[in-house]
Amino acid sequence: MKKSTLFGIPNNFEELLPELKAKTIKWETVCYSGTEINNSARITYYAAFANKIHGNIILSPGLATNTDIDPLMKMLIFWALTHRHNVITFNTFLGDFHESPSFELAQRNTYSEFVSLIESCINFTMKHTLNQQNILIGHSVGATGVIDALNNIAKQNKKTNIDSVMLFAPFASNQWETFKGIIYKRYESTWFAKSSHILPITNVFDCLANGHTRYVSILPKFYNELCEYPFQPDLMNKWNTYITIIAGERDRKSPPAEIRAKFEELEKQSNKNLFDFILLPNEKHSFLRIYKNNQSVIGLIKSQRKKLR
Repeated sequence: MKKSTLFGIPNNFEELLPELKAKTIKWETVCYSGTEINNSARITYYAAFANKIHGNIILSPGLATNTDIDPLMKMLIFWALTHRHNVITFNTFLGDFHESPSFELAQRNTYSEFVSLIESCINFTMKHTLNQQNILIGHSVGATGVIDALNNIAKQNKKTNIDSVMLFAPFASNQWETFKGIIYKRYESTWFAKSSHILPITNVFDCLANGHTRYVSILPKFYNELCEYPFQPDLMNKWNTYITIIAGERDRKSPPAEIRAKFEELEKQSNKNLFDFILLPNEKHSFLRIYKNNQSVIGLIKSQRKKLR
């Protein structure tokens, strides 16, 4: 094993991760949204090799990615499993790649369906994590989906056993409109261009892992629905959890100024002592080198764990 970094993650952790996951996986199940569309997600539980477990790290990745390829998610899984944390992953249709774009799938892959699916995953997971400390971590659309799912649960006056929620780059801005234009321009000369009115999203890490390009298909209105979902700090206040919102200084998809403005609204709520905002210098939307940042997610997780004691 190569020399470890400051936070106990070896430089070649990505090479070691597949074997670690294979040795620690305990169970895997399929969870359904329960809506008319009834999309499904894969929930996987990994148990760390330790006598005294600190708790569970629950992961919700973003659009066109999953916990098998996303750099932030992979780092979190490795660190958690080697530092006395169990790991639970939510992998939804937003990380389910296909060989060709599909209008049929795009129609099913709506943002509201994603929120319902995350809500179902949370409810299912809570039954298997009783009397344990739970930190739920979401990134990008996965973070925004967590917010809206937990708000739905709060609307029903239901409680969860989640102790802390960490949200990386939530609240996509209207700059996603520019992103849509880039995608259309990229594919305008191909057979599946605007004729189907879909957005075929790719991921460079999936391409590297599989040796060719694959797609997650959504409709353009996915982003409209995502951006138009109401921000409800009054409901977030009812989660009864620590909430840490993390922004990347150089993030253009979820600009830090816009995230900060929403956090300031959240701070007006009665449980403001439970809320925190952190700006990570030089980080972009993907948080590619997060474990090398002085204010890394590892330090953040440790701080959350101390709060929960």
